[in-house]
Formats: sequence, C-alpha cells, structure tokens
Amino acid sequence: MGSRKVCQQRLGSAWRVPEIWELFELRGETERFGEGKRYWSGNTLGEARVIKMIRHESEYFVMNEEIPAFAFYLQDGDITPTPKRTKAHVICTDRTKRMPSSKGFRRLDDGRVVDDRNGLIWESTENRTRRNLKLDFESARAWCEERGMRLPDLDELYAIINYNYVKPAVDPAIFAPMHNKYYWSGEEFDENEGYVVGFAVGSVATSDKRNRSYFRCVEEAR
Repeated sequence: MGSRKVCQQRLGSAWRVPEIWELFELRGETERFGEGKRYWSGNTLGEARVIKMIRHESEYFVMNEEIPAFAFYLQDGDITPTPKRTKAHVICTDRTKRMPSSKGFRRLDDGRVVDDRNGLIWESTENRTRRNLKLDFESARAWCEERGMRLPDLDELYAIINYNYVKPAVDPAIFAPMHNKYYWSGEEFDENEGYVVGFAVGSVATSDKRNRSYFRCVEEAR
C-alpha cells in the first residue's frame, strides 16, 4: 500500500498524508509521536516543482520519475530526500492543505526582505562579496551580532523555503539572489553541530560547526 494512499484507504477520503512543510511543524513532538521515527510526507521532489525546463544533468534528477520523496525525522527535525522503497511511518491529517506561499514577505528597494509574519527584516544579498561569504557557525553568529543582527532560528530560516521553486527553493522575486547550498541557522543540535537549511531543494540537516557555510542575518522589525 503506497504511503499517500494509506490514509484514505484506512480512514476515508477526507484524510491525507501531510506535506513536508506541515510535518515540520511537528518538530520535537516526540511525546505525541515517539522518538527516533521517520515519517513520509505527501510530496516528492518532482511534484513540488513549478520549474519544468531542466537541462543540467544534476537537475534532471529532480524531475525524474524515480526521484525520492521527502521524509521527515521527528526527533531532530531533519528533512531528507529519501528513496521511496525505504520504510517509514505515516501520520494522517484531515485538515485543509496549506500550500507554500510568499504571502507575508515584502522585498524592499535595497534588497532587504520584510517578514511580516515573524516581525523580521532579512539582510540584503545584493552585494556579491557579502553574498559569497562562508563562515563556520560561531564566526557567522559573531558576524551578524557585530552588525546588530543575528542568525535566524531554524523555524525562521525554514519559513522562507518555497517548494514551488528549485535551486534555490525560494521565491526569486523576493529572496534572490541566494546560493543553492546550506545556510546556517542560529540553532544548535548539540555542542558540535548546528542546524542548516539546504536551498537546493529545501532540506533541513545538521552540520559540524567547524564547517563553512553561507548565512543570511536577520534583525527585529522596528
């Protein structure tokens, strides 16, 4: 029985498997759903895309019929493209599906972005030198703080992901230019690792704090 059919077949036509961005809202709720579990989302990489003209070899994989689906790791909050033959748990929901949207974000003339939902202003990435800067976790956090800003929380950074787009997985009219790579969040997984968001396809992972990654600072809207 396919993961996306199991909810309807067992509970009725109103039930479905949540999308990956809906599952992310359950991050850390191990008392409700159990520790160390992996859950299927209702979407694959290909089905989450609007862009169809794929030419580069590495991008063809995104649209291939054999592409993986997104799986969510409840305990640590990782979002990972996973082969469909992998076994994972399924959570069912009957609530109205909430799709990715750019509503609530406004791009300013200087390239900064206002996040009205979270009361944040995102740093501009118009400057190429700044945009290409990669630092380790502590250095990135210090860089932001020295300029009166901070690294975004994981929830805040993941909130700018828009699965209607790929490479980068953000609305380009609002958040471009950005790299199709990992960006630091300000959250730590443990003393050695921090959380990163991958903007190639919209993944979430942990990374050694000594690794150098891109980052984009935020400040509180005044």
